Amino acid sequence: MSSPVTTQTRSGSAALSHPGPAASIGALTFALALAAGEVFDLNASPDEPMSGGDVAVVAVLAVVGMAIAIAVGTWGWRGAPGRLSGTALGLGLAAAATFVAFWSGWPTIFGAVAIGLAVEHRRRIGSFSGMTIAAVVLGALAFVAAAYVCVIG
Repeated sequence: MSSPVTTQTRSGSAALSHPGPAASIGALTFALALAAGEVFDLNASPDEPMSGGDVAVVAVLAVVGMAIAIAVGTWGWRGAPGRLSGTALGLGLAAAATFVAFWSGWPTIFGAVAIGLAVEHRRRIGSFSGMTIAAVVLGALAFVAAAYVCVIG
């Protein structure tokens, strides 16, 4: 016989932890990091600025990443705390795995949504779980590392 799941909602805003705004923060950070690298000539290959076609491809990739993160994140958001924490961890792992393609924006987008879902789990339950701690660590590492590499990259 299993015990019922207890959900405790804490005060505080859930606005930025929702997958839509969190994905937007990740995409905005990605765009600003790319722009900073171009504007301040910090890129490793300053002789080859991004062409219009390159910008379009990167923008499409970022939009696809946002769509995936929002769809998966919303599915987790609407579920029980276990599903919420599992989704946060899955997106944290995806953020870390996609770091090899930092130029797609996916690590910053997935990382931001992973962190948002973990914070939402804490807001609902009152504490972080092992899975949400791992999601925050993986998501934050991928988010910061990808943004840094986008600036110097």
